[in-house]
Amino acid sequence: MSMGERRFPWASPKRLIRRLVPAIVGPAAVTLLAIPDPHPHTSVVALLYVLAVVVSARLGGALAGVAASALSFLALNFFFTRPLHTVAVAAVEDLVALVVFLATSVLVGVLFSSAIEAKARAERRELEARLVNRLATRLLSGDPTDEVVSRFAGGLCDIFELGRCSITTSFGADADVIHSDTGDEPHQVPLQARDRAIGEMTIWPAPDRSLTADQIAAVADLATQLALALEGARLSIEVRRAELDAHASRLKAALFSGVTHDVKTPLASIMASVTSLIDGRDFSEESRRDHLDTIKEEAERLHRVVNNLLDVARLRAGALVAHKTPSAIDELMESVLNRLRPLLGNRSVEIRVTDDVPEIPMDVIQIDQVLTNLIENAIKFTPSGSAISLSAVGNRDGIRVTVSDEGPGIARGDRERIFEPFERGDGAGAGTGLGLAISHAIVSAHGGRMWVSDNPTGGAAFTFELPGIDEAAEEVSDGRTGARR
Repeated sequence: MSMGERRFPWASPKRLIRRLVPAIVGPAAVTLLAIPDPHPHTSVVALLYVLAVVVSARLGGALAGVAASALSFLALNFFFTRPLHTVAVAAVEDLVALVVFLATSVLVGVLFSSAIEAKARAERRELEARLVNRLATRLLSGDPTDEVVSRFAGGLCDIFELGRCSITTSFGADADVIHSDTGDEPHQVPLQARDRAIGEMTIWPAPDRSLTADQIAAVADLATQLALALEGARLSIEVRRAELDAHASRLKAALFSGVTHDVKTPLASIMASVTSLIDGRDFSEESRRDHLDTIKEEAERLHRVVNNLLDVARLRAGALVAHKTPSAIDELMESVLNRLRPLLGNRSVEIRVTDDVPEIPMDVIQIDQVLTNLIENAIKFTPSGSAISLSAVGNRDGIRVTVSDEGPGIARGDRERIFEPFERGDGAGAGTGLGLAISHAIVSAHGGRMWVSDNPTGGAAFTFELPGIDEAAEEVSDGRTGARR
């Protein structure tokens, strides 16, 4: 049956019988009071007939209430109003009483059944509102669309006492919920959102039940809500996909720009120095040495860029593993500073390591890269000649290393973002934005953590913690021999 057809509550014969049984049983039970002789007073019997009408209206609805009123009127006249066992009425006051009884019983039955139906409609609307709310909540929370649609179909079966509810959509979010056997022919409800057909809902009433026009209209409204929610979820997914594509494009552009700069600059310096050495004559030993140092420094810089890109690939593949050996952090700091000495220029660098800092398990090559990235960032993003300090404190439980500078610092809103790949702080110069992301991942692979805060003397302070001997894994891989310790 299509949504344009209307079905009345008493259209089903079985449903009609189920509604009329209370209308017959109630008055018949009261009529049994005519058997005793003498039978109860007419006023008492009339009140009992009114009670029977109320019960019939409660169980069978308005139709049952009206039928019970008519039967009660006839029975009260035939069995309890003189002359007995006839429809004639001897006294005018008895006729008035019967008419008043009929009007009152009909009114009571209709009003009571209307109140019951209003209560049922209010409860159903509350259930409908909850169903729509759960639908929107589950779609927004990211639950699978098939599961959400299936739960919605089950909710419809519960609310409207359906035997089966089938939902099909144009984008594959389908459901077919069967609660019981089905009766009558199915109702088909189109799913439309913003004049766009996205599917169809088919419902079957339970056996011996039929849907009223009001219930069919409510199902249609819920179908519209479902269609709008599914269309909104689809549009949200498309918007999110577009945002991800745009973000990926920006990341690729940033990577291309940063890699181009970081690769082109050292290559240009290397080519210039090599060309000078090949084409030049009468180079002094000092000039020759300067060109070779330039080639070495730029080659090392290019090597670090390539390593960063390889580390990003390992990060994405989940292959960044720390091979730890007990090592001294102060010796590693001095080694990194000696290697980066040409980049420091006229900067002053201070190393502060407390006497109680022990050797701790670490992957020396990886922690070397962490310190290198942090120091290079401090050199790149702070004024020339400003100071840099390295400090380390700790015990057997772990150590805390801090690299501080005297630059502009990091805004609070950027302190989480800058540890993401390809992200750079405001005002950052050229670069791939990989150093901090790789450093953060290395520290995490060691079981530690990294964060940035304000330097008390101005600037930024990058800090990372590494677990000590007591918190390290029992098996530590020796990075030089591969043996288990």
